[in-house]
Amino acid sequence: MNPVAERSTPRYENLKVTREEYLDLVEDGFRYDMEGGVLKLSPSPGFEHADRANQLNIRIANYLRSKPIGKVVMECDILLPDGGDVLRPDITVILNENLGIVKTHIHGVPDLVVEVLSPSTRLRDLGEKSERYLKNGVPEYWIVDPESHRIEVRYNRKSEWEAISDKQLKSEVLPGLVVVANDIFN
Repeated sequence: MNPVAERSTPRYENLKVTREEYLDLVEDGFRYDMEGGVLKLSPSPGFEHADRANQLNIRIANYLRSKPIGKVVMECDILLPDGGDVLRPDITVILNENLGIVKTHIHGVPDLVVEVLSPSTRLRDLGEKSERYLKNGVPEYWIVDPESHRIEVRYNRKSEWEAISDKQLKSEVLPGLVVVANDIFN
């Protein structure tokens, strides 16, 4: 069978799976998000979305090269302790002392996650994902909004987020890392 023809139809769209089944799926050339245990086709990010994520990733990676206190990855599946859907933030940071949660994917609570909003993910990123990150103890959640050219940093204060949106954003997880919002959007 022609491999291109095989990949022309998403194999897993609308398939209900457990987290374990999701991790065992054979690649079919398409991206999926798990929503309520059901796989939904997820288009690749657009250029602006990818550029914003890349700009932040470069800054975090450069910081971690100069201060090797953790690892940063893009688009890696996370299995949070609550047993809910597998999540795939745009950027994930895990400090060295927590690298034990890294297997083939991330099985536990990362130290910092970044989501770049897009029209198709905006409500989920600001709602369900934000609540799950908070309840599972993710210390820091960065939300990049290309529409408003804002970056919001949410610090986990155990029962709620403390949200800061400023021209210069500081990380508590990565001490000394300062991101200038205009640099990400120019």
